[in-house]
Amino acid sequence: MGRGSELGERMSTEDKNKDNRLEVSQAFSVKTSAGFTLIELLVVISIIGVLASLIVGISAVASTNKKLSASKGKLSRLELAIESYKASVGSYPPDAKFANGQVNSVTNQLFYELAGTVYRNRLFVSIQGGEGLNRQVCRSLFGVDGIQNTATKESKSKSFLELGTSDYAPFSGNADNSVKMLIGPVKWPQKDLAGVDSRGRLMSDYRPIKSNDPALRILNPFQYRSSGRDRFNLTSFDLWIDVPIGGKIYRVNNWSPKPKVISRADK
Repeated sequence: MGRGSELGERMSTEDKNKDNRLEVSQAFSVKTSAGFTLIELLVVISIIGVLASLIVGISAVASTNKKLSASKGKLSRLELAIESYKASVGSYPPDAKFANGQVNSVTNQLFYELAGTVYRNRLFVSIQGGEGLNRQVCRSLFGVDGIQNTATKESKSKSFLELGTSDYAPFSGNADNSVKMLIGPVKWPQKDLAGVDSRGRLMSDYRPIKSNDPALRILNPFQYRSSGRDRFNLTSFDLWIDVPIGGKIYRVNNWSPKPKVISRADK
């Protein structure tokens, strides 16, 4: 009777010890499964880094495409307006061609030719408003004696393009008496683009308006040529705009279906 009782107590003690070891083992198992090892943490961090880089890359591509698409859209509007001008007037708008044969594609008179002007008090006054241009200004900036698309009465003037205030900007004169140009939706940065491209040309040389005036430096005009043998569209006109995005300059134009990278920083 004494030995049986002793044996029972021993077995009971061993069972309790087993239960305690099981509880400790389960607790340890739960604790370790709830945490991460160093290797697991490094793997998670690396995955997050890869995903972040992919998101940044996709966002940059989307931003580039948006800017190029906006520039192409405006250029297409100008193309249609120029063709309408040709159908009505009988010729394409003149470009800024000077007596020496040089054409300044940047300081062109497209704004006035497409918007239309009224000749009043010896001034070519834009239908869009503002002060007019005299013949001396036309000769110095455009190489011509005046604006071809003009009328003596506003009721007889012809406008081929509806313009908002973001479609044009002054590039000469002051706020009340200024010469205006058609501009694109993407501005040039105040700071010059750094580096040299593969042709050895400074990236800063591509800025269309080289001025110390902060308001002028950022302007990005549509460039235009309708004369000369060294253009792409010999039977019509060349129209383009250079769009700076990041370290690249894209040319959106009317002689190729897609924008082309014309320069990127090489060194």
